Amino acid sequence: MLKKLTSALDGRLKQLALATTTPQLTKPIGTASPQQYIAEAGYQKVGWRAWRRSLVFMASGQANVKINSLENAGKRGLWLYAGEGQVGDALMDLAPRSLLQGQGFHMDLLTDPHLARLFQDDPWFASVTDDASVLAAVPYDFVIVLSHKRRSLQPKSKHFKKLPWVSILENFTGPNFDRSGYATQRLADLLGLELSPTEFTEHARQKLKPRLAPAGFEQETAHLGKAVALSIGGVDPLRTYSAWPQVMSALMCHGIHEFLLIGSDNGLADAQRIEQELGASARIHNYVGKCSLAQSHDLLAAARVAVCTDGGLMHLAATTATPVLGLFSAAIQPEWRLHPRPGIAFVCSNSADVNDASVQEIVEKTLLLCHAPPPAQTS
Repeated sequence: MLKKLTSALDGRLKQLALATTTPQLTKPIGTASPQQYIAEAGYQKVGWRAWRRSLVFMASGQANVKINSLENAGKRGLWLYAGEGQVGDALMDLAPRSLLQGQGFHMDLLTDPHLARLFQDDPWFASVTDDASVLAAVPYDFVIVLSHKRRSLQPKSKHFKKLPWVSILENFTGPNFDRSGYATQRLADLLGLELSPTEFTEHARQKLKPRLAPAGFEQETAHLGKAVALSIGGVDPLRTYSAWPQVMSALMCHGIHEFLLIGSDNGLADAQRIEQELGASARIHNYVGKCSLAQSHDLLAAARVAVCTDGGLMHLAATTATPVLGLFSAAIQPEWRLHPRPGIAFVCSNSADVNDASVQEIVEKTLLLCHAPPPAQTS
């Protein structure tokens, strides 16, 4: 009997593990192999995690108001994007808000304070706030949340308990995947739409309004048209590039002498080192640790080319018309972070460390982007 129970439990855990690591979409999107992920993480760990989350979901009281289509849900909706603090993830997850607007939906955004500032006055959201209380009287027809995880559903249960809702990721979690592609296909499925490849690419494109910084910052960006922007610093050592002096020296041999350094406080030491080594031979505009997200966006928009490691600044750059060279480790498919378009290029290392990327390849592709015709500006 015990053997049968153990076998049944193992079977159930394997079933749950596969279900939560396989996208539930009508069309495939880029994702790492669920089977490989389960093999590496262990089916018992993945299965038990899925089981616990299903229990939390049932206890949330939201199962009875969940809907599986937006075709007849009404046109007034709230996108509740909570608990996901990364700028890059937000730009990918919220990319297909343009699809909802194009279908006549009137969408507001409720999110964390720093993301509310980023999306303020967004062309695709009617209003953006970090304060749920100001939305209490709005007659919403439905709510969109990111997933069934507690951090996504908790504010829904607290502030909009009785409203119908849909989820983008639902129970999917685990493998690396194309975030903006997933969100786009999920919304298309919820709307019963068949998107052409061109339509899909446009709605999956990360986007922001052209200028985010307040009036008066233009003088800081007016002189950057010849500068190559470099993302300095980072949180994860495996995604923090350190060979910028070698890249800059090689670019100077090809006539490029103007550089924009951009990043947060974790890049201050690297920026200082770069200025000490190359300040006498290059014109360096050092904005590391000095800018808000909005100002960083405007600086990147003004640059000649942006060379960025996989992270928030790369995603910010991708929302501008500036050509972008993304530096990736072997742990991620670059097309899952930056959908290919004119003015987008990649350099990938052959290991989990982005520092193994070839300096020569970075220089060659930067030069190609510097001399390529500028991509068309998109709204």
